[in-house]
Amino acid sequence: MMRHIIFATAIVVAAMPPSLARAEDVEQPSRWTIERILSIPEIKDVAVSPADESVAYVARRSNLTLDRPDYELHLVSADGRTDRIFARSTWLDRLRSIPNSPDWSVLADFGHGVQLYQVSNNGTHRPLVVSSVTALVGSADGASYGFTNTVPLRFGVVSYDWSPDGRHLLYATLETKRAARKVSTNELVTAASALRRWAPEQIVRYFLRTGSNPALPVVTRSSDDKIARYLGALPDWGVDYLDYGIQGDDRNDPQVQRLRFDFRSGRSSPAPIGSAANYRETVVGPHGGTLGVARVDGVRRLSEHLPDGQSIDYGPTTASLSDLRSPGNWRSPDGAFAIVAVRLNEQPRYALLRIDRGGATKLIQVPESLTHCAFTPSATDGVCVREGVVMPPQLVRVSSSTGAISPLHALSGPFASVEPLRAEARTWTNDLGYKATGFILYPRHYQPGSRYPAILVTHGSDADQRFGSEDLQWSYPVQLFAEKGYVVLLVNAPYPTQSPVLEEAIADWNACGDRLPPRELQRRIWLNTLEAFKSVVQQTSREGLVDAARVGIAGYSAGSQAANVAVTQADLFKAASSGDGGFLEPASYRYTSCSYRAVYGGPPGDPAAAANYAALTPSYRARFANAAILQQVAEPRPGAIDFFQALRAAGKPAEITLYPGETPASDETHLFHVPSNRRLAMEENLEWFDFWLRDMPPPGHQSERRKRWEGMRQKPTAGPLSSTSHP
Repeated sequence: MMRHIIFATAIVVAAMPPSLARAEDVEQPSRWTIERILSIPEIKDVAVSPADESVAYVARRSNLTLDRPDYELHLVSADGRTDRIFARSTWLDRLRSIPNSPDWSVLADFGHGVQLYQVSNNGTHRPLVVSSVTALVGSADGASYGFTNTVPLRFGVVSYDWSPDGRHLLYATLETKRAARKVSTNELVTAASALRRWAPEQIVRYFLRTGSNPALPVVTRSSDDKIARYLGALPDWGVDYLDYGIQGDDRNDPQVQRLRFDFRSGRSSPAPIGSAANYRETVVGPHGGTLGVARVDGVRRLSEHLPDGQSIDYGPTTASLSDLRSPGNWRSPDGAFAIVAVRLNEQPRYALLRIDRGGATKLIQVPESLTHCAFTPSATDGVCVREGVVMPPQLVRVSSSTGAISPLHALSGPFASVEPLRAEARTWTNDLGYKATGFILYPRHYQPGSRYPAILVTHGSDADQRFGSEDLQWSYPVQLFAEKGYVVLLVNAPYPTQSPVLEEAIADWNACGDRLPPRELQRRIWLNTLEAFKSVVQQTSREGLVDAARVGIAGYSAGSQAANVAVTQADLFKAASSGDGGFLEPASYRYTSCSYRAVYGGPPGDPAAAANYAALTPSYRARFANAAILQQVAEPRPGAIDFFQALRAAGKPAEITLYPGETPASDETHLFHVPSNRRLAMEENLEWFDFWLRDMPPPGHQSERRKRWEGMRQKPTAGPLSSTSHP
């Protein structure tokens, strides 16, 4: 297994004692520090009890002492005055209020692997479902790939769902087939290359339990079935049946096959509705039909599709329904109205939409966002998290009848005393005519009329009204950048819903091509995003806010694609940090062949596709880069290494840093879960941009880093200095 690969110019960082705080972490009690950024909790789930209107929530926190993530189950009283932790675990997920019960259900690891438990308000818990067979999940030897930001865990139960009346329970177990050593061929070899090891085969078994009766088997699927493994089979409950979803046998098939399990016969058959077209839960309208948004005469309209084929139109909308970052859908028992969690793409933020049976719609919103909402069975009263870019999260009560929103309980924690930074929502229009949304985070001591160095941070579509969201800022300490005198530009790619042209491009990419020529797809997605970045830098420079000669870019995952393309297509940025990427590089074709057919028109060795690779692939265009480029990776991704080596061969200043897992047998995860890794990565990013944008050397304890970076700056480039832009 390729676990520790030593590059002559790469750093493999060692764990730092997590309890050691830097000087800046203790000197400014009302300012942001790395310590405080590490302490921002991630709210995972919220549930409300219909019996006494108490509220439970799950928070994921960084345990700086043990250098790991911990999960806490909190109970907040109905009046919001008390908040107590009534369970802790290495994993908590899928918190629900048990229908017709004062108790809660949750997936948790209480020492026997992840199982399903019932938890009472006094903190006692008892198992609801325990599978004696568990399977290892995580980024580790002998495990199957699982979740993106947790330690390797053993799972017995992986998902569950209650029927609305609480009589029926659907749950899924995970088990590993006997891991016998075997010779692999063809596709199995390709899959192993992506993991750098062969993984055990796992299966998911679904069961239905009614009351105290023995559980009935529903379906058994390979863990390759993403619907069954990760999305809980997307169940829809009927009176005497259950509809659920599975993925087609083709692992690249975007379709969901809907099946119906009959409670009386205990058998499954094709559901009358037919196949759904995506991997989302069904969003139900007041009439009991499926809500969706589609273009009619060029306008996006909200409609409800009934089982008998009729359709009810609710008018134009710019929102997306039940976004994965804040999903939810609730319907009143009498069908008088439905509530849907929505993303307002033009803002960007999250809100609630009430849809009445008579056709009226009403947006329930705040200037920031309403996320992680939960409602009582009547759908009249709910609880949400209210949060914003610079607003710490708080629990609020929501009335779906009046739209009234009232404070319930603050979730501020150790950053309550931090003086809020100034953030300003912006929309920029690029030269192609497309809009991109985002925010400007101003320096702590901003002086109008002064130009500041700037760092543009992107993850594609996550620059929205959420507080300290890791998927956006990853290991980029945006709050600390602002404290240190940077203007921080939080920028989204142009949102696809603004134009059928962009929607067509995303659909073609997801469907493996055949609709658009690859060069046109490249133009509408990555090069369109680059044009948005250009408009952001140019406009803020014209305003006298940003020093255009001192601008950097940072992007993780999808953002790394944008960063790598930006620095090899245009002379816009002086420094870049690219986080755990590698897509768009030829090495990634082996496990993204479907996407690459759309992006490039074929494999890297196909002569007919050569021009398409030459036009976009960052490593093929390394000679055009004028920025100093840092790559931080959770595992030695071949695509990232290809880009690094191409940059070095072209004489460009480049660094790649591998952050390790807990042991030599495990990796760090895509979203870092080891707190000391996050700390070190944030420090490295801050020092990288300080060095290249402000001529500030790394601190004295980083003498080797300083020497290495100064050597990069003094070394002449091997390739052409003039960059090029796309046609």
